[in-house]
Amino acid sequence: MDALFWIAIVFIFIVGIAALVYLIKSLIDMWREYATTKNETVLLLFILNIVGVFLSGSLLSMIVAIIFYWNRSKKMRNLGIFLLIAGPILVILLVIGSFTLYDAPMMEWEQFENEMNL
Repeated sequence: MDALFWIAIVFIFIVGIAALVYLIKSLIDMWREYATTKNETVLLLFILNIVGVFLSGSLLSMIVAIIFYWNRSKKMRNLGIFLLIAGPILVILLVIGSFTLYDAPMMEWEQFENEMNL
């Protein structure tokens, strides 16, 4: 069980780094597209992406990046959806695993208390 716990931590770390790289790449792509087309919608998405990082961590920014890539790149859109789903699932699995991993045996004073109550 201990090995599964560490594997989950490694996967969470990998998904977190991948999400950060995805967000930075989306910001760069948004800025490049705005610089070439002067599309105000792309500028709005760029600003929302930056503000979203500070307000909600990466959740709002991931959603904005997926919206940006929706009609532009199917590969990036699918990667964003995968990262958006995989992150919370791995965190939930980590929490469940940590509760089952650290199910400690009774302390000596608890054992003594149980024997006295019998």
